[in-house]
Amino acid sequence: MALFPEGRRSLIAYAYNAGPAVAYQPAYRYIAADIGVEAGAWLDVGCGPGWLCIRAAAGHPELDVVGIDTSETMLALAEANKRGRLNVTLRKMDGAQIIYPAGTFNVVTSVQSAHHWTAPGPILAEIHRVLAPGGKFYLYEADPDGEIPPEWLHRRAAWPPDVVLRRRWRRDGMDQTRWDALRAEVASSPFGADVADERHGFYRRLVCTR
Repeated sequence: MALFPEGRRSLIAYAYNAGPAVAYQPAYRYIAADIGVEAGAWLDVGCGPGWLCIRAAAGHPELDVVGIDTSETMLALAEANKRGRLNVTLRKMDGAQIIYPAGTFNVVTSVQSAHHWTAPGPILAEIHRVLAPGGKFYLYEADPDGEIPPEWLHRRAAWPPDVVLRRRWRRDGMDQTRWDALRAEVASSPFGADVADERHGFYRRLVCTR
């Protein structure tokens, strides 16, 4: 097997797992604790190297967490990171074609993945479909202009500094215009306009109820 089967995409995945994913470890814990689901089923769309799935599943044997991603490299890294944890399942899957029955999941999350979505509508419709009635969808994107609580990051020798994080989020994430456009997409999706637009740590987040 080739070391980097997806070429440049593989290199980006390895760099993310070794860099930002390490820095964001406290954020993953805060997100999992805030959502607070301890049993049932949780889906993470665009799970990357799997850390939110792992933090959500930790200590909750009655909770089954599924992470999906289109990158084989990210999924391989997530498999290594989960270290055999039995209540985390990782699958290659497109968010616009989620191969689970309607009403499967109690909660769905997507953390810093939506800025990659070229067509949010079908993904939002699929997320709505697989949520159980009363289930919630949490969508997070880092805010390059917002506060960065220091306890939300693991820094090594003061790295990464805030200026580097903000530059990265402006380059690779969502500015206010793109966030507003995504918010409009959610309002026109099956979730409708009754959506909470909040801040959580250094993220903007939308909270949508099925």
